[in-house]
Amino acid sequence: MTSYSIGIDLGGTKLLILYDQIEERFDTGVSFTPEKLISHLRSFILRHKIQPKSISLAVPGLVAEDEYIVNCDVLPHFTGWRAKNALELFCSKVMILNDVKAAMYEELYERLDHTTSGIIISGTAIGATFIINGKPLLGASGWAGELGYLPLQCNAEVKRLDEIASGLAISKFCNLTPSNLAIRANNGDLEILTAIREAGTFLGLGIAAVINLLNPSLLLIGGRTTELPGYLESAFISAKQNTLSELWQDCHLSKVKAGRKVVALGAIRAAEKKFY
Repeated sequence: MTSYSIGIDLGGTKLLILYDQIEERFDTGVSFTPEKLISHLRSFILRHKIQPKSISLAVPGLVAEDEYIVNCDVLPHFTGWRAKNALELFCSKVMILNDVKAAMYEELYERLDHTTSGIIISGTAIGATFIINGKPLLGASGWAGELGYLPLQCNAEVKRLDEIASGLAISKFCNLTPSNLAIRANNGDLEILTAIREAGTFLGLGIAAVINLLNPSLLLIGGRTTELPGYLESAFISAKQNTLSELWQDCHLSKVKAGRKVVALGAIRAAEKKFY
């Protein structure tokens, strides 16, 4: 039997476990705990009779060099969790990394040359990662890319981009669950569509800030929030309006190719790059 790696995409609303062609999704949320993740993973491994050659977990937060989860706003029970120790119960080769950095391994692995490029993921929260002159931009602690913490003026208040442009922000504003929000948006609810477009406009300001600062040649955009009707279109319009025209012309904007699997696939690719 061929042994493959398990990739785990832990998000603010869903957990995706991927092993070759097998995938399972579970709901998460602010009450979701490490114990529930371990339970789902254990059941997944037993149900499919898996002997993984490695396990890689991508999380929406800050991961220290020793793969300790320092902060995870959207899943507070994971802040401080020693994830590597827990996952080593299933496999000796374990990797923990930030979810957007995982997406980078999947989408930009063939572009690690001398280009300047990046990925922005808008889901429950917003994150980004960049490659500068062919090398990942890590920052002093390896945490560069927290685009969701970009401060913006909104209704006479300074708010984080996460608070006005993320999927969680839209759901809170509309007082709907993410699934009900998507249903009403796709059914053409004008009030919901207006809120989505306004959030997209704010994301566009974040995109403009990135392009104006870094002058990338390629910027990929992904995440479940980008699937909401009108969100990405509003973001691109806003970004173009607020970007220096010469820099805008230099930058190719596109959606990620791997879709909803991008983080899990990237987590697997990152682990295989590290271990094999």
